Amino acid sequence: MHERAIDAPGVEIRRYSAKRSSSQGIHPWSVDFESQMIRGESCAEQAIKLREEGFIPELICAHPGWGEALFLKDVWPETRVLGYHEFHYHQGNSDFDREFIPNQAWQDAARLRAKNASFLLGYEDIDWGVTPTRFQWSTLPKRVQEHTSVIHDGIDIEHVKPKPEAQLLLQDKNLTVNRSSKVITFISRNLEPTRGFHRFMRALPLVQKHHPDAQIFIVGRDGTGYGSPHPSGKSYKQAMLNELENQLDLEHIHFVGALPHGQLIQLIQLSQAHVYFTMPFVLSWSLMEAMACGALVVGSRTPPLEEVIQHGRNGLLVDYFNTGELATCLDEVLRNPSKHESLRLNARRTIEQHYGLRKTLSRQMALMQALVTRVI
Repeated sequence: MHERAIDAPGVEIRRYSAKRSSSQGIHPWSVDFESQMIRGESCAEQAIKLREEGFIPELICAHPGWGEALFLKDVWPETRVLGYHEFHYHQGNSDFDREFIPNQAWQDAARLRAKNASFLLGYEDIDWGVTPTRFQWSTLPKRVQEHTSVIHDGIDIEHVKPKPEAQLLLQDKNLTVNRSSKVITFISRNLEPTRGFHRFMRALPLVQKHHPDAQIFIVGRDGTGYGSPHPSGKSYKQAMLNELENQLDLEHIHFVGALPHGQLIQLIQLSQAHVYFTMPFVLSWSLMEAMACGALVVGSRTPPLEEVIQHGRNGLLVDYFNTGELATCLDEVLRNPSKHESLRLNARRTIEQHYGLRKTLSRQMALMQALVTRVI
């Protein structure tokens, strides 16, 4: 949802530029692969310049999905590589919710197989991998699982934390929102089905019927990032507004677009109910940050959410496909906010105990050291 600025005093940053753009008319299943080859070539040429200056890294940390690291072993054959294994695509995960996807065909599986091509090539030169959750680990080929550790990226719990005095002024509406207000938040990098945007929107008419004073903040770009465009050619936001025409009080629904990280955290600190839905996919930082802020998460009963949230202990989980269950759960939360205070406290405690940055960073550093010293 936010772009993190690079601020590392003492670290020299060398950038590369792609040598060219993708070819016109290329087979659609090959577009990603060609883009990754272009990045890999361009990055390797910048690496060669570093090698000529006498620089030989002890360790390379890279995400195999973008292509940059594909040829770095050809530049530095003896350097060890730690791969960030974020996700390996499978048909079963991708067709979890097919509402906006045409009837399943063999081409769907072929497209995903092609999408994994650069991952498979990259695995060959990766000495060890790291992935944030057990679910993401489970998507990897078995031979890669055997050389991959599960360590989350970590949440900066010293800065991302509850703030009881938090408030927000909506100047255009002359309205101040604070922790006593009925605030529902929904955050996704893009407003699309992968993160259950359509499921959330369909619950709002019933929520607003029972709580007309609720302020609903929807954070995210009006586009797609992980899935296919809406069949109509419209954005999913516009498609849902059309579908729910005359059923929503748009005065109380605030589409705020993408927010800087600081503002994002301020908004979460106000939330009485933070809705996080996802198909089985990569776990969002925003979910973990919401828990670190002591927000009450109402999430979908899907992996990897079930790995982090225990229903009734540190959050609430509902059926991804059951819009009525989501609306009922939000109704209960807004009617009885104090009843769920223990869930908020336990959400924060979960992040502190298992996902705090100091702890995860310590584990990551130990893994890197083991690679450099060739213990593993």
